[in-house]
Amino acid sequence: TTRGPFSFRVRELSGQLGVDTTVRASPADTIILSVAAATYRVDISDVPAACAVRQSTAQAIVVPPNTNTSLVRFFITCEPGLTVITGTDGAASDPDYVVTVTNAKGAVFSSVLRSNDTVRFAGIEAGNYDVTLRLVADNCVVTSNGGEIVPVSVVTRGSVLVRYRIVCAQVASRPRIVRLVGSYHEGSIAYVLRATDPEGDITRTFVDVTDCNRRSVLPGGGQLRQGLASAPNVARRDTALIIGAYDLDVTDAQLANRCLAVWVDDAFGNVSPILEVPLLRRNAARAPAPMTFNARLNGVRSISVNASASDPNGDYLGAFLVYLLRDGVLTNPDGQPDRVLQQPAGIIGPVNAELGVGIGFGAWNDYLGVIVYLVDAEGNFTRVIDMDLFQ
Repeated sequence: TTRGPFSFRVRELSGQLGVDTTVRASPADTIILSVAAATYRVDISDVPAACAVRQSTAQAIVVPPNTNTSLVRFFITCEPGLTVITGTDGAASDPDYVVTVTNAKGAVFSSVLRSNDTVRFAGIEAGNYDVTLRLVADNCVVTSNGGEIVPVSVVTRGSVLVRYRIVCAQVASRPRIVRLVGSYHEGSIAYVLRATDPEGDITRTFVDVTDCNRRSVLPGGGQLRQGLASAPNVARRDTALIIGAYDLDVTDAQLANRCLAVWVDDAFGNVSPILEVPLLRRNAARAPAPMTFNARLNGVRSISVNASASDPNGDYLGAFLVYLLRDGVLTNPDGQPDRVLQQPAGIIGPVNAELGVGIGFGAWNDYLGVIVYLVDAEGNFTRVIDMDLFQ
C-alpha cells in the first residue's frame, strides 16, 4: 500500500461500444465502472520496477447481460529496495540504533532499529548509497564486514540486504588490542599482536585483510581462529602475546596498500574493539632466517619440530606452525592439504614442539609436512616448509 497510484486502462474489445478510459488508483482502492454488457480488456501500468504483477499486466473480463458485478483483480508484489537487519548479542547489549541511508546527492533516509530488528526502505530508488549504523554503544562493536558503513548499489529489480552483526561486552572484563603489526609476502601474511585482558582468558582471534575501511578484500572474508585460552603466552596473562600466520588465496598485488583488521574475545564472549592497521610488505633485509629446522616422524606416535632463527636486527620473536595432511582426511576434499594447528597462539622463542598423531587428527601416514613461519617483533617473517618427515 506504499506503492502507486497505478493506471488502469479499460477498453471494450470489439470497438463497437467506444469504451476506452483510463483511471488511476492506489493499491487499497476499489474502482467501480458502469459499463454495458460486453467483453473488456483491462491493462495496468505505472508499476514500479521493484514490483511485479502476478500472471499478467493485462486481463480480459466478460460482463454478461443482466448481471450485477464482474470483477478484475490484479495481484502486485513489491520488493523493498533496501532491507537492513541488526543482530545483537553479548553482555549489556545496546537496545537500539539509528540507521541512515545516504545517496550521492546527500539526501538521507533514516530509521530507528531495535537490537534485533528489520527495517525495509520500500520507496528507495535505484542508485548508490552508504548505509550507516549510528549510535552504537561504546561497549559494543560491529563485527560484520564493512563495520558501521556499508556501500550498496540498489538496482531496479530485487532487494539489497545489509546485515549488521553487533557484539557487546562487559566493560570491566573486555580485552583490548594494544599493538598490532603484520606483513605479507608471496600470498602469505604473518602478524604479532599484544592484547590486555583483566581475566587472562582470551580465546579467539578474528583476522581480516581489508581496504582500510573495514571491508574485506579476501574471497572468503576474514578468518576466526580458536583455542588460544590454554596457550602459555595467553593463559592467565594480563597481556597476551600472540603470533599468527595465514596462507591466502590472493596475490601480493592484491595485498598491497591494504590493512589488517583484528579483534579478540574472551571465554565469555567479550569482544575487543577492532584494530585496523596498515599491512606492510615484508622487509626481507630485516626478516628472520632459519638457523636450524627439521620436522620428523617419531615412529607412528608423534611428529617433532625443531627450529631456531637468526635475525639481522636481533628482534626475532617466535614462530607459527602448520601441520599438513592429505586432502580429505579432516575436511571435505578441496584440492588442498588439510591443516592442523597445535599452537594457535604461536610459539615464543625457539621451536621445540611435538604433536601426537592418531588421536583424532589423522594417522601417522596421513601427514605430509610442516610449515614454520619465523616472525620478528615488527611482523616480518620467513616461511619455510619441510615435506620430508622421515629424516
